[in-house]
Amino acid sequence: MKFKTVDLPFYVYIGEGVISKVERILKKLSSQSVIILTDSIVYEIVARSIEEKLGDFVFKTFFVEEAKMDEVKRIIINTGYNDIDAVVGIGGGKVLDVSKVVASEINAAFISVPTTASHDGIASPVASFKENGKPISITTNPPAAVVADVDVIKKCPIRLIRSGYGDLISNVTAVKDWQLARDLIGEDYSEVAASMAIMPAELMLSKAKELDLTIPQHLTMLLRGLIMSGVAIAIAGSSRPASGSEHRFSHALDYLGYGSGTHGEQVAIGAIVMEYLHEKHYGRGNWELIKASLEKVAAPTKAKEIGLNKEQVLTALMYAKKIRKKRYTILEAVNPSKDDFEIAIEKTGIC
Repeated sequence: MKFKTVDLPFYVYIGEGVISKVERILKKLSSQSVIILTDSIVYEIVARSIEEKLGDFVFKTFFVEEAKMDEVKRIIINTGYNDIDAVVGIGGGKVLDVSKVVASEINAAFISVPTTASHDGIASPVASFKENGKPISITTNPPAAVVADVDVIKKCPIRLIRSGYGDLISNVTAVKDWQLARDLIGEDYSEVAASMAIMPAELMLSKAKELDLTIPQHLTMLLRGLIMSGVAIAIAGSSRPASGSEHRFSHALDYLGYGSGTHGEQVAIGAIVMEYLHEKHYGRGNWELIKASLEKVAAPTKAKEIGLNKEQVLTALMYAKKIRKKRYTILEAVNPSKDDFEIAIEKTGIC
């Protein structure tokens, strides 16, 4: 019998006022030399007060400029290669992604303190960088702790919270794609990881009519789902539970340089299309529910809302078939043509 070892966060705090837990976590981890990664805006809002409370724990605070390996190297060099045992990342996706890679490179514990709820990267062992203008994914160690303070996150732009909702519900199509790969080509499949990814997404969809992401209770539910999604990725050992054909569409938009959407907005629109294909070809899915739930939280459901025209959407959908082909999805299972995609985006009202 084979057993798999999985690293998961030791501590997860979600709620109002939990940011005060950071000092306690570092003490429990026996940390003695900490670096803080943040940006200039977040520093003034919340990171400065954390820095002051940690006092002598803090070796140095760095402002993250961009999500690139050059930034990681700059930070590591400026630690003077001292024995840093914890990296506290306080900020949005860019800050947390750089923090993950820095922590993994210097073999330090990573404490994730998100200030937005824009995607599941707040707890996942994957960092998204842009190198030479193209998106790349880097595998990292998962965070040792996640501290998601609702009082802090509710102050971020509502567009980013809606983006997080889009990223979470896209797990519905990602898991369907994974199940297709299991059934059609015998790919390894983890029921535990898949369930952790899809259950919070389906819960949010089931509550779509009453959902209000400005309410702390509903925001907490979203944060819990995003963290579970990140943990599912750690359990699976890849982003498979939370990244399928809908993410390939988003990656295609990034590669082609189309539109002005956030990651969560792009994958959500991709999920509508891919759910339509699953429903049409396999009788499994409800694209109308996904679209209606996005409309309820005022997230984009039309291409023009994120700066895309019909031809760009079709080009990106066709390009999505050419990238990450080793990840078997509905795109391989039914091999849709440009005409098929045109019907899908017209039927779903995306264009």
